[in-house]
Order: sequence, then C-alpha cells, then structure tokens
Amino acid sequence: MANFLDKIFGSKIEVDMVKTELEASLCFHESRVDSLLARLVEERDDDALRARFSSYLLAAVQLQESQEVSVQTEVGLLETYIQLYQAVRGDQLFVQIDCQLEVDKLLPAFMLFPLITNALQQGYNSMDKFPLKIKIRAFEHALHMEVSNHVNHHIASQAQTPLIDHYKNRLITLFPERHHLLLNSNSHTFKATLQLVW
Repeated sequence: MANFLDKIFGSKIEVDMVKTELEASLCFHESRVDSLLARLVEERDDDALRARFSSYLLAAVQLQESQEVSVQTEVGLLETYIQLYQAVRGDQLFVQIDCQLEVDKLLPAFMLFPLITNALQQGYNSMDKFPLKIKIRAFEHALHMEVSNHVNHHIASQAQTPLIDHYKNRLITLFPERHHLLLNSNSHTFKATLQLVW
C-alpha cells in the first residue's frame, strides 16, 4: 500500500519539500498583505488613513516573491507598516525601533515582517512601560534582528502560530544553513532573535 501511495503522491521527503515551499510562499503573501491591518483600517472612518494604507499596499503588492530589496527599503516598509498599526490602535500600541545599518545589502522582500507581525497580532503592547521593541542591525556579513514584547497570557504560545511555522519554512527555503532563529519566553517577555548570514 505504501508503494502505491508513493507512486501517486511521491515520497514523504518529496511531500515535505513541497509543503515547505508552499508554506514559505504563503509566508511571503501573509507578510505582503496583512488582512488584520486591512480590516482595522476599513473599520475606521478615516479617509486619510485609508489613503495612507492604499499607498502602502500599492508599494507592497508591486514586490514579487522572488524579488530582493535593500535592507533600507525593507526597513522603510516596516516603519510605514508599524505607523499604520499605530494609527489604528492609537494609545493601545507602544513601539520602540532601533535600526543601525552599517551596510545596505539585498534580502528577499518582506523577510523581516513575520516576527513583527507576530508581535503586533499576538503580543501585548498596550502599556508604555512594556512596548514592542524592535532592534535591527545590518553588518557586512550578517543581519541581526530582535523583536520582544510583553507576553499575552490569553494565548498558549506566541512561538507556535501558523505565521511562525510558515516563516520557519521560508527561512529554510531561502537561507538554508545561513540562518538562526531563537524564540523564547518567560512569564513576562516573549523574544524572537533572528540572524541571517549574507
């Protein structure tokens, strides 16, 4: 029976590789168009905000899955994305961003978004003394990013979400043997640390 199924569906390794590639692709599309942000913007009766979101969305959808962008371009898109979340959440979202780019190398579009999206959607960032903290460093040979937020006690684990699973597969697909992702939490803080080697 196993041989018969292998002939129809391929071996387990082939099926796992296809699943990994599909989830990597899904991660790109989830990052490019954040459906929660779109819904939050639509719920607001604010034409200026909708225009800002439309402008951001136009820039985002022009980027293709196979496309690489400079780190500076990626960070610029991230800052606009975060500003849109701040506009819809108001005083319910506190963010600290610290970026230092010694080099401006290329990386796949929306490579840095999933960890921030996960923190925005799953974390608890509504207290000034516990903001969402984002730290990005681009060095000659590697990029380092840390994202930390106050733990949301209403979910089982911020490290075990579909977005994070898809992101892990995108990292495996695009940076095999050249990435390190560490997700850890305690009763107070969830922290994601990413290193990408150019």
